[in-house]
Amino acid sequence: MSGAEPPRPPAPPPTQPTRPLGAPAAPRAPVTEERLVERLPEPPPEDRWWGNPWAAIVAGVLGVLAGVLIGVAVGNKTKTVTEAQRAGAPAPARTVTQKQPTVEVRTQTVIATSSTPSPASAENEARGREAEQTLRTVEKENRELKRQLEERPAP
Repeated sequence: MSGAEPPRPPAPPPTQPTRPLGAPAAPRAPVTEERLVERLPEPPPEDRWWGNPWAAIVAGVLGVLAGVLIGVAVGNKTKTVTEAQRAGAPAPARTVTQKQPTVEVRTQTVIATSSTPSPASAENEARGREAEQTLRTVEKENRELKRQLEERPAP
């Protein structure tokens, strides 16, 4: 069987001959479509069970009862310690309630003041004073120039 030929692929289906570009196409037969009509669902009956107001009232009362029961079950978590009654002794007259300790936070703010400024700080202060003095001088000159301009007659 080593000398047998491999199987041949099946023959391709017959194709239509090609048409030159721009040639008119053969007219087609119109396709008849089945028209689909959209229909609305039927309206609900007029005698709806949820239209009764007593159903809402009963549901509200049941919800309130469930909330109260859950609140009592979860919310009553205080620890009470009752002293044990000794034989022949009267029942204790007091109940001790233990309260959890609270954390009190205290902060103390300390403001440090230096009595001797650093050399760089002193140089910066001197530059700042010099810049302020220069600014004042320039502002005076500016005011003088504005006054002279206002006094000059208009051409």
